[in-house]
Amino acid sequence: MTDRIPVILTGQALRSLRDSGYSLAAAIGEVVDNALEAEANSIKIRLDEGQNKRGKKHIHRIAIADDGTGMDFDILHHYPQIGYSTRYMSNSTIGKYGVGAKLAALNFSERLDVWSRTNAESPWMHVYFDLEAAEQAAGNDLIEPPKGTPVPQELDDLLPNGTGTLVVWSKIDRLEEGRHAEDANKLRIDIEKELSRMFRYFLDGGREISVNDTNLRAHDPLYLLEGTFADRELSRHYRRKDVEPKFDTKEHYDPKLIADEPLTFAGGRVRLRVTVYPPEVIRRRGMGGDELALRLRVPDNQGALSFVRLDREINYTNVPKILPGGVEDPDRFIGIEVKFTPELDEYMGVRNVKRGVEPHGDLRALLRERLSKWIPQARGEIQQIWGDASRKTQERSGEHAQILDAVKRADRTLAKSKVAGPGAEQEQQILDRLAKDTGRESPEDKAEYLKGIADLPFVVETVDFPGANFIDIQHLSHQIIVRLNERHPFYQELWQPIRVIAEAPPGSVSGDEATRTARRTLEALTLLIIAYAKAESMDADPTKFLELRDDWGKFLRSLMGKIKDVI
Repeated sequence: MTDRIPVILTGQALRSLRDSGYSLAAAIGEVVDNALEAEANSIKIRLDEGQNKRGKKHIHRIAIADDGTGMDFDILHHYPQIGYSTRYMSNSTIGKYGVGAKLAALNFSERLDVWSRTNAESPWMHVYFDLEAAEQAAGNDLIEPPKGTPVPQELDDLLPNGTGTLVVWSKIDRLEEGRHAEDANKLRIDIEKELSRMFRYFLDGGREISVNDTNLRAHDPLYLLEGTFADRELSRHYRRKDVEPKFDTKEHYDPKLIADEPLTFAGGRVRLRVTVYPPEVIRRRGMGGDELALRLRVPDNQGALSFVRLDREINYTNVPKILPGGVEDPDRFIGIEVKFTPELDEYMGVRNVKRGVEPHGDLRALLRERLSKWIPQARGEIQQIWGDASRKTQERSGEHAQILDAVKRADRTLAKSKVAGPGAEQEQQILDRLAKDTGRESPEDKAEYLKGIADLPFVVETVDFPGANFIDIQHLSHQIIVRLNERHPFYQELWQPIRVIAEAPPGSVSGDEATRTARRTLEALTLLIIAYAKAESMDADPTKFLELRDDWGKFLRSLMGKIKDVI
C-alpha cells in the first residue's frame, strides 16, 4: 500500500507563489489594510538599507508597526497561514481572502516575523515563518505557537506604548539596487506616492501613516479633499516670486466637479465622480509635464481611473477603450473615481491580490456610457481654461512672426489678390476682433498691435474659438487674415508638438519623441489633404475647384522655393 502524500509541497508551492506581481507599495498596503481593520490610528513603516555579500546596496528589512487592537494567541498563531482570515469572504471589511499580507511578504522576502499584544501590560508575543527552513525538511512547514519574545532592540522605537502589532519582513532578496529595484530613496518616494493615494480617505479622516518618519499627506487624484499633498505643493509653488503664470496662494485649490453620479447595478452601488483639475494646476497649454506637474504627479493621471472599495483604492489604472475616443492629452487634468460596494466584487474582478481590478461585462458598458457624457464636458472645460490663459498671456501672438516676415518679402513677386475687401468699417471691426482674440484688450495694446501688422500681406494668429473649423480666413483689401483654431486636433496633435520640438534646445528631445511626432506629422498631413478632397466632394460639381487647386499648388511651390530656414 502506497503512503498518502501531501496535496501541496509547501516549500516549492510557496516559492512559486512568490511571483504574485506585487509592487512594493501594493505589498506594504496589504499590511496597512490589516492595521486599519485592527483600528490602528498610527502606522509606522520603515525601510532599512544595507549591503549584501557582493557589496550591492539593498533594502534588507521592512518593518510595519501599528497601534491597533493587536492579535490574541489563536489569531497570531494563524497569521502566517495562507488562507486563514477572521474576515474570510466578508463584504464588510477591506480584506476577505486571507492571503494578501502573506503573499505580499513572500513576494519580496523569505522570512516573516510578527509580534503582537492585546494588552499594554502583556509581553509581546511572537510568531514567524521562514521559507528556506520550510524547504529543507519535512515538518518545518508547521507554524510554531506564539511565544513571548522580546522585539529586537533596533526595532524597539517603532513599538506603540499600548496594544498593537509589528510585522517584519527580512531575508529580502528582491530589492537589490541595480538588479531588482531602483535605489532606496526612489523606492521610498514611490511607496509614499502610492500609499498616500491608496489610503487617502483614511489619511483625510485622521489616521496617520509614516514612511521612515515622514508623515504622509493624502493625495487625491480628484482634488476634492482639502489639506492634501497637492494643496501643500501648490501653495509652496505660488509663494515664489518668479513663477509664471501667477496665481494666489490658497489653503485649498478647488477643482470643478463635472459629475457626481450614483448608479445601481446587480444589487450593488457605484458612485462615479469626474472632476477637472484647478486652473492653478492646468495653467497654460503645454505645461502638463513641467516641474510642477511632475511634483503633482499629473502625468501619472492621464486616462487613469481610481477604483475605490470601502474607502480604500484598490486600483489606479487606464482601462482600455472606456474613455470616449481613447485617452487624450488633456485627460491628465481629469480626475475619475469609481467607488463601488463589495456586492460588485465579481463584476469588478476583485481577487485575492488587489491588482488588475477593472469592470467588465455590463458594468463596464454602463460606466463607458456614462463617461461618454461626462468626459467631453471635462475636456471642453480644459480647452476653455487653456483658451482663457492664451488670451490673457498673448502666448500665441507672434508665433508665426518669423515666417510672416519672410512671406512679406516673397509676396512682392506673387500674383496680387483680386478681392476688393468688405469696406473700411467692416475691415476695422475684423482687425479689432483679431486684436481682442490675441489678448490686446486695452486701447494702447490694440493700437500697438495693429500698427505692427499693418504692412503684412498675410497675418496668421493662433487663437481660441469654438466650432469644427481649423482655419478662419478673412480677405481684406490689403491683407489676408488667417486665424488658426488652437482647439482643433490638427493643431494640438501636429502643430503644437512640432513647435515644442522646434523650440527645444539641441539634444534635449529624445529619439522616441521625435519619431512619434514625425509619424503623427505624416498621418496628419495626409489626412489634411484627404479632408480637403472630401470637402470638394460635398459640392455637386467639384470641377469648379480646378482653378483653385492650380493656384494653391502654384503659390505653394513659389513660397517653398523662396522661404527656407527662417524659423
